[in-house]
Amino acid sequence: MKKIIPILLCLILALAFVACGGKKAATAAAGGPVRVKVALFNDGNALSTAQKTVFDAFVKENPGIIPEFQFITSDSYGSNWNGFLMKIQTMIASGNAPDVISLGLEGVGFMIMNDLAQPLDDYIAAHPEELQSIRSEGIDKELLKIFVVDGKLYGYPFEANSVVTHIRKDIFQKAGVALPPDNWTWDDFRDICAKIKAADTGAFAFAVPTNFFCLQALLYSNGAAPLNNNWDAAAINSPESVEVFQFLQDAIFKYGYAPQPSQTISETELVIQGRAAMQWIGRWVSNDYAASELYDTIYTQLVPAGKAGNVSCAGDACFVVLKSTKVPDAAKKVAIWCAGQTYVDTFLTTGSLPANQIFGEQILAKDRTIDNWKSMYQVYNSGQWRRSQDPPEYADLANIYGKYMDIIYSNQMPAKQALDLAAAEINQVFAESSFRKTDAQIRVVNSLFKN
Repeated sequence: MKKIIPILLCLILALAFVACGGKKAATAAAGGPVRVKVALFNDGNALSTAQKTVFDAFVKENPGIIPEFQFITSDSYGSNWNGFLMKIQTMIASGNAPDVISLGLEGVGFMIMNDLAQPLDDYIAAHPEELQSIRSEGIDKELLKIFVVDGKLYGYPFEANSVVTHIRKDIFQKAGVALPPDNWTWDDFRDICAKIKAADTGAFAFAVPTNFFCLQALLYSNGAAPLNNNWDAAAINSPESVEVFQFLQDAIFKYGYAPQPSQTISETELVIQGRAAMQWIGRWVSNDYAASELYDTIYTQLVPAGKAGNVSCAGDACFVVLKSTKVPDAAKKVAIWCAGQTYVDTFLTTGSLPANQIFGEQILAKDRTIDNWKSMYQVYNSGQWRRSQDPPEYADLANIYGKYMDIIYSNQMPAKQALDLAAAEINQVFAESSFRKTDAQIRVVNSLFKN
């Protein structure tokens, strides 16, 4: 699982050290152009020419500013965001810190919590025309609120991810099963699973979610959550949560609706190979569908409604300006521009869902990897979504989630027994947390990390 917290603590110390060295005015040396370093979690090799040169369009509009990508991978530093942040830490310590960083909502929360990010409000007040260029009215207000802390805005979302049900239309057709409507329920879902199994199509009904972000969508739909509403105690062993986990375990070992998860094949690969008819995930896997030339095959629909309705898990990402930057105005201009149509059109043809629905509707209407794509925006438009519960203690919690998901998915113990043990470990993490020692810390955490 991801080890985000320790890395961010190192990042905090390194940024603080750099900031103490004194900040020069945001002016270009000898009247030359201002260069803005933009950190992106990518090696750059898989990017298209248009993606690599996306900032050419920015420079044409703003000839005095030159944004430059710094492609950062996790090679030799672990995996995922852990490696990304470790390399940024090294860059900061060497005096080569980026000016702008692309981060998901958890990373943004940490940057704000530790006073490492610059709010955009003063710049926006001085340049209101830039909001018109990025069509900010197309961004869901609740998505935008995630990046507003103490009345200050720290970023405009450029991508979003809402978990929905991905369905192989051809398998449903072969099984003689109709595609579900948006008001389908868990009872409808169970009935579909039984029909697909009985039809003997050669495919499982669904792939069990191993990504905890995606699994939370099932919990939320049934009125459950891993944590309480204050994000400071376990709720993963509630009756509603146990019901979801027990069904997933039974689907594997009792009903035969799903295969046991394996580290050698992902849920998306099972769907692409036609070995599973459904999975719960976001649009980001459309990259995989496109790479496999899987067109006009995937249909998306809301998560089936449980006790709480069609509630799903969702989030977003933005570009954050570091407090240590020596070119704050130029960096803020770039960060806002990256929420605009040129950047979004270039980077999100496939992949994550554009946060701006105005841009997204134009993009997804041309995207042949997903049918009924409007369901992904319906999650936001209906207000039927909750943030992924990722408090400051998430690194430790993620290890616990992974441990007990493996236990349940391998049938080592019943879901209730496993989740009671998980809850005890989660509560111990909160009891020993270094993020909640003072009243001031608790106020900040409570303001940033809650539903």
